[in-house]
Amino acid sequence: MNIVYISKYTILPGFGSPTRQYFISKYLSKIPGNKVLLIGSRSTLGKIPKIKGLYQIQKEDKLEMITLNGPEIELGFNLKRLWSWVIFEINIFRFRKKIKAFKPDFIIVSSLSIFTFLSGVSLKKWLHIPLAVEVRDIYPLTLIEVGNYSHYNPAVIMLKWIERFGYKHADLIISTLPNAAKHINSILKRSFQFYWLPMGIDLDYYSDVKASVYTQKLYKKKSGEFVVGYAGSFGKANALDEIFEAAKILDNTHPHIKFVLIGEGPLKSFYQEKYKSLRNIFFFSAVPKLELQELLQKTDILINTWLDKAIYRFGISPNKWIDYMYAAKPIVVAFNGYKCIIDEAACGIFIPAQNTEALANAIIGFSKMNEEELNSMGAKGKKYLINKLSYEHLSNDFYKKLLSVQKE
Repeated sequence: MNIVYISKYTILPGFGSPTRQYFISKYLSKIPGNKVLLIGSRSTLGKIPKIKGLYQIQKEDKLEMITLNGPEIELGFNLKRLWSWVIFEINIFRFRKKIKAFKPDFIIVSSLSIFTFLSGVSLKKWLHIPLAVEVRDIYPLTLIEVGNYSHYNPAVIMLKWIERFGYKHADLIISTLPNAAKHINSILKRSFQFYWLPMGIDLDYYSDVKASVYTQKLYKKKSGEFVVGYAGSFGKANALDEIFEAAKILDNTHPHIKFVLIGEGPLKSFYQEKYKSLRNIFFFSAVPKLELQELLQKTDILINTWLDKAIYRFGISPNKWIDYMYAAKPIVVAFNGYKCIIDEAACGIFIPAQNTEALANAIIGFSKMNEEELNSMGAKGKKYLINKLSYEHLSNDFYKKLLSVQKE
């Protein structure tokens, strides 16, 4: 099967930490008889040099990777990012003859950008092949429920139409969100093909884990201490106030519990200043993904906090869980939405979101467990990850689904 996979925010090896689109394409292309054309954009948060002309090409056995030209963008939803979506679709149209020359049997288009739904439907009708649309973040609902945009905002109205148009013409709808079908059903109000394709791990990629150059700067755990770790961004959506307030409570009552936070973000300096008097908080700089594992090994448990937002009723599947599970540490997730993976793997617990007391009590509970219990729980997460969430395994199952849809 020849498969075209279009996803604007694809990051390829050499330009930052590779994204799931690359790994899925890599393993789809390894299935006998398959070839994959992966199309992304320079307008990502990866570090892609300027491109001369419409595109640049990279090849990896039966995987052909195209990076279409586009403007540089920044974090956040803004006009510049919206404009980069438009540019990407224009460039897909300009590249369409080369897509046709690839002789695809199936086309997959992924949000973000949701504008790519339009290109996917156009290519489906032009080439007379089945179409799968992938939902990673639900737009425009995320803008409404998280960004507080009005239902009557012109951008929201336009994105609603595009969303429904894409779902209507898709032969298969896939998502990283396990309960996304509930939302899609509210849009289509008819039966449709849905497939959950969560975030995963490329074991080949993780086998290259490197020793961290920051080792000498790491927090050195003392005898009797219990270390709570967080790795990720320091932004509003990360709900880190809960972590710091829990640390504030425990600073006097449980001085042996320490908090190690790794990463960068717009609120990091604010938190450093606000909580500088606490003796149990230690900040460290972000490190490349392949160096992160060594840092996570210095902890006893890892935490992941979320805002209490209705949008999460459709579920989540964050990259952070993959890093945490591979580190084989118990995980505490403060989350009120649709739950999956962590409880199935029995490698941690869910607690109420934005509830400082619940987080502090959960940390105290884990601190009372012996090392054998902690290691056993963490090991379950790594085992589940390797057995069920490797991209090789996920891609093979996904391919079977594509075949079944193609035969209908």
